[in-house]
Parts: sequence; structure tokens; C-alpha cells
Amino acid sequence: MGFDALRNTVRGRVLESGDADFDRVARPWSLAVTQPVAAVAEVADAEDVAAVLRHARAAGCPVVTQPTGHGAAGGVENAILVRTGALDRVEIDPVARVARVGAGVQWGRVQAAAAEHGLTGLAGSNPVVGVTGYTLGGGAGWFARKFGWASNAVRAFEIVDA
Repeated sequence: MGFDALRNTVRGRVLESGDADFDRVARPWSLAVTQPVAAVAEVADAEDVAAVLRHARAAGCPVVTQPTGHGAAGGVENAILVRTGALDRVEIDPVARVARVGAGVQWGRVQAAAAEHGLTGLAGSNPVVGVTGYTLGGGAGWFARKFGWASNAVRAFEIVDA
């Protein structure tokens, strides 16, 4: 399956097996997990995500996301792996005590930005874990007993579909 049409549609990079850097960008955080994906799309924005979804639907190809590579569990044969690292906006509203973060942000960046205002987030124990995956998985961290899981503190999600 070729990905030239997708490459010509998205602003981010699309890599497939044989391309320089493919093995590095397809590799999950846990090297014990094998990810035989067909392609990796490093999306630049929400429009790229929608384009990947449209392409995958037309090609009958599954899509998986891993902003940081954490949470890799296999079962991704011939999928398009979406990496969201470029979606890295972090905005803290200290008055409302709200963080707005992009799908590629790691908890360490949120914690550093929140600390400037005397705040913290409901993060786990590792600063390189992505906010999105951690929160969507529930997010039981150090503060969970007192303040609840990270997923309970979410006020809104912006989602993208085809």
C-alpha cells in the first residue's frame, strides 16, 4: 500500500517502511513491543488528523495513535500510526485553574507551566508520559486519592473525525 496521496495531502510527515527515519518514529517507548505498522503520520494539525482518517477509511486501513509511544500494546498490523508530538500547545489559565493542552503534550511541560502559577495537575509519576493517553486511560496518579483521577477533571475534549 502506497502513501503518496496522503503525503501530498498532509502538512506533517508521512513515513512508511523503507523510508529514512521510519524505524525510529514507529518505535514505541517499550522496546518489548513490536509495531508492524504500515505507515507513521506525524500530524501538524487537526486537518492532518482528519486527512489521515479519510485516507485510512478509503484504504480500509486501521488507525492507531501514540503521542509519545507509551501505551503500545501490539495489534497494530498494517495500521497508520498517528504521532501527535507537533500538537504541543500548553496554555494555563491561573484564574480559572484550567490547563488547555494539545494532543502531543507530555505531563512534564504541563507541570512546569502550572508551577509558574503555584498550580499542579493530576499527573502520574513520569514527566514524559503524554497527557492525552494518560488522561484517557483514567489517570490514577499521586494525587488521585485526594483529588480524583485525571479523567474526572476534564472539562472538554476537542476531537477529530473523518
